[in-house]
Amino acid sequence: MNVALVYPSVGRKPGKPYVRAWQMQPLSIAVLAGLMSPEVNATFYDDRMEPIDYDAPADLAVITVETFTALRAYRIAAQFRARGVPVVMGGYHVTLLPDEAAAHADAIVVGDAEPVWQRVMADVRRRQLQPRYDGRGRRELRNVTPDRSIFGDRNYQNITLVEYARGCNFRCDFCSITAFHGAAQSHRPAADVAREMEESGGSRFFIVDDNVVSEPAKALELCREIAPLGIDWVGQASIHIAERDDLLEALAASGCRGVLIGMESINEANLAAMGKGWNTARMSYADSLRQFRKHGLAVYGTFVFGYDEDDWSVIRHSVQFAREHKLFLAAFNHLVPFPGTPLYRRLRAQGKLLTDPWWLDPQGRVGDVVFRPARLGPGELRDGCLWARREFYGWRSMLRRVCDRAANCASPAMLAVYAALNLGSHFDIDLRQGLQLGAGDEHQAVGHEPIRDQLGYAGR
Repeated sequence: MNVALVYPSVGRKPGKPYVRAWQMQPLSIAVLAGLMSPEVNATFYDDRMEPIDYDAPADLAVITVETFTALRAYRIAAQFRARGVPVVMGGYHVTLLPDEAAAHADAIVVGDAEPVWQRVMADVRRRQLQPRYDGRGRRELRNVTPDRSIFGDRNYQNITLVEYARGCNFRCDFCSITAFHGAAQSHRPAADVAREMEESGGSRFFIVDDNVVSEPAKALELCREIAPLGIDWVGQASIHIAERDDLLEALAASGCRGVLIGMESINEANLAAMGKGWNTARMSYADSLRQFRKHGLAVYGTFVFGYDEDDWSVIRHSVQFAREHKLFLAAFNHLVPFPGTPLYRRLRAQGKLLTDPWWLDPQGRVGDVVFRPARLGPGELRDGCLWARREFYGWRSMLRRVCDRAANCASPAMLAVYAALNLGSHFDIDLRQGLQLGAGDEHQAVGHEPIRDQLGYAGR
């Protein structure tokens, strides 16, 4: 059996076939490849960096779908189906909007793939593919064995992605992770993660969990297992762990060099509105950052603008705060109403969405603000985010922030990483901005207008 595994891009920029920025190995593809039986000949296409050979022999096309890649995924699916190749779709977007995705696929997988994948493949062999396979509520995170050989010699970032847990125990109102997992988290055995890291042969890892410390006891267990490996790793964490010196110490001892923290806003009313008032409930941001620095952990802080209290003063003060506290990296993004989230439902009910469904708008661009903010125009909010990135990754800011011996330049290796990532961010500020959603070399041929017609798209 020949199976095509496809990882869609967001789209294209006019005059540029591919946009290369921060491209890591897509772990979901390696996990799917690891679920294939030996007689399956799996071919991987990374639409972010290479063309898809639609005419190559294929008995099945498997496409993983995120909200920003949905339009592109549907167009890719149309190409395969026009050639008689059945398509299976899965991923976060498919689970959140199964009826939408089902209109563009022969079968969809809702929830996790592991519990149902062998049945999917058996049905393909029998030519009895079912319209829907439901992997929710039967999570199987033991014996997860990603097959990274599927990536071949593609030029990804030099870091290996691994997964310890799926989901997060918090309920942020803008978060599609919560919408998918229901504010719950499931873990793999920590020993399995350590074994996978060791067998991969890598020395630098990104633990992709949405919140690696959501359950502190589990985080400590992982730290104990991987500490003997002598590796370096980074991950995503909630700021409440600043209260736990024992956990911060364990993270550092296990090889953690930095954490991505969703700080989101310096405005308390905004934090309360998004369900993250606990960010500063017990400890101020300044005190929390001192805690991370004390343990040698660099911080990548993320900020989001577009809540009701946000205006230009909040944007300016956020950048000033990030520079003064010498964040290793920072992201300044506008609010995105992902389907399935309380935020999306609220903005839709209030009539504030400018385009709905915005992810299927063929005129949509990365960076577009798709709702009407309270205190800024959509264009102002877009421009404010760009201004914030340019200020934070300006030359003076980068030079000032590097002067932090506790974390940012704690060693020659950290200094090298700091320089590479900050310089990359400096030159890449506008790289993804303006990507046309769904665009690809062949998108005019099949599946353009039908997508809009099927879903009753009303335009801008």
